[in-house]
Amino acid sequence: MDRRALNETGADGPPTAPPLTPVALHVLVALGDGPRHGDALMHQVVARGVRDVALAPGTLYRVLDRLRTDGLITEVDARPAAERDDTRHRFYRLPERGRQAVLAEKRRLVALIAAIDATALLRGLCAADTPRPAPRGPVSRQEEVPCAD
Repeated sequence: MDRRALNETGADGPPTAPPLTPVALHVLVALGDGPRHGDALMHQVVARGVRDVALAPGTLYRVLDRLRTDGLITEVDARPAAERDDTRHRFYRLPERGRQAVLAEKRRLVALIAAIDATALLRGLCAADTPRPAPRGPVSRQEEVPCAD
């Protein structure tokens, strides 16, 4: 059976979007803060600390073209006044369809993490062996759980 066909209908009924590539997902997330042009998107992804995604200009513009073709982003005339005479930059924004694609991807990733946590795959690892999400506010000192030998 076609892999794409499997992803178009969710197991619980409603259709789901096909999975996004990591680069596409990071671009859509960066556009969640407002319209940006390509160079600003690259800087935004780097500023978020993403190290596992290679975001060269050629890759970025191929992804932007695919996302635009799929209706997940739209090109807008959102140039700041200082850049109105500079037509080199194309600005993109995240429409509702793109937002829904990000939410669908988030659901897929959360389900995958739950499936991993439900298996014996990671049992027996120390707390220090599993990465923790970056804190969003003031960090309080937490007690480490020692590993069982």
